[in-house]
Amino acid sequence: MEVGFFLPPTIGNQEELFQGLAGQRSDLYQRMLVDLTEFAQCCDGLGYYGLAFTEHHLSIEGMTTSNNPALLNVYLGLKTQRIRHGALGYVLPAHNPLRVAEDIAMVDQMTQGRAFAGFARGIQARWLNVFGQHYPGIADNITDPEAYTQAKRELYDEHLEIILKAWGHETFSHHGKHWQIPPPNIDWPPKQYTREMGRGLDAQGRVTEVGIAPRTFQRPYPPMFEPFSISELSIELAASRGIVPVGIVTDPGLVSAQLDAAQRGWAAHGVTRRRGEGIGFARYLVVADTDAEARVIAESAMFEWRYFFSMFGFNIVIGRAGEAPDEIPNNVPAYIDRQLLFCGSPDTVCRQFEAAFAQNPVEYLWLFTANELVHQRALLRSVELAARQVFPHFSDKFR
Repeated sequence: MEVGFFLPPTIGNQEELFQGLAGQRSDLYQRMLVDLTEFAQCCDGLGYYGLAFTEHHLSIEGMTTSNNPALLNVYLGLKTQRIRHGALGYVLPAHNPLRVAEDIAMVDQMTQGRAFAGFARGIQARWLNVFGQHYPGIADNITDPEAYTQAKRELYDEHLEIILKAWGHETFSHHGKHWQIPPPNIDWPPKQYTREMGRGLDAQGRVTEVGIAPRTFQRPYPPMFEPFSISELSIELAASRGIVPVGIVTDPGLVSAQLDAAQRGWAAHGVTRRRGEGIGFARYLVVADTDAEARVIAESAMFEWRYFFSMFGFNIVIGRAGEAPDEIPNNVPAYIDRQLLFCGSPDTVCRQFEAAFAQNPVEYLWLFTANELVHQRALLRSVELAARQVFPHFSDKFR
């Protein structure tokens, strides 16, 4: 099992967030950068797989303030030696796909092959609709929600196709619904320069193909993930494209069905996987010296889920078969009982892990990490205890 951290990230603790506009405060942002550096360097030598940032914009309130994951990846990548860096993930419907391909390739070069890539369709309409308004169907998610969802799906699919072409070929062309790369009739004055040192021109000197530079350090490209899948169809489709799906449901029966869906997807991709390979799941983790101490820390750590993510309907992921959404509790005891949160002393967490993964093993575990909401010393203690006393029982990466 590979274990990585998923950081929103958050600027400020609860008290500072409620003071208002924490996301715009330089003092809090600077403190966050210092704490993230210490966190990354702590994780670097302990056996953890990677550090992942979400992509969200316009987060003036202070949570999910990761408007450019690539910059944070490079910032921490240059301060670490082993751990990987990436995003979970770039919201493709709002992007120019060539810029995404270039940014990830640069992170991969600057970290000498320690980048990974994540791609998502996006749920936060406040920024997605603003940034993606020039794509048909993206500006309005109220008038016709089904058309909005379909537009996001189409753009995601085409943008992903372009990114893979850019990574997989020295030069390429693309003709789709939303993009023509390159568009026709581009005159290129330095024709001799490109004919002698490059490629992509026809006999008249017009541009027929393009390529990104640099290409990725890893070939053909970095590991790819798709967070956070809820349906079996999404899991299967991601795997069929060679992308590791990252699930988020917690009911053991639903998790089991998603592991089976991933196997079907990888088989369609032409790859044989053992059950649990080629799939990841996202969870929270709080480890402390005692169960009581961990419960106290968890109340702060789960604030972002209880007060923010659950408002997007995410609490459905801890629902059980046949349970209505309004019947699902939204509190720390329920998160622990339903296996969204592993919480306690090392011994307690080991028992929780055994219950969760004995029948449903996974290759990747991504840990939601409430930076700044939890005191830095408690966060680092949790990371160290987990690496030394929990994960060695479940993963050879920590032995």
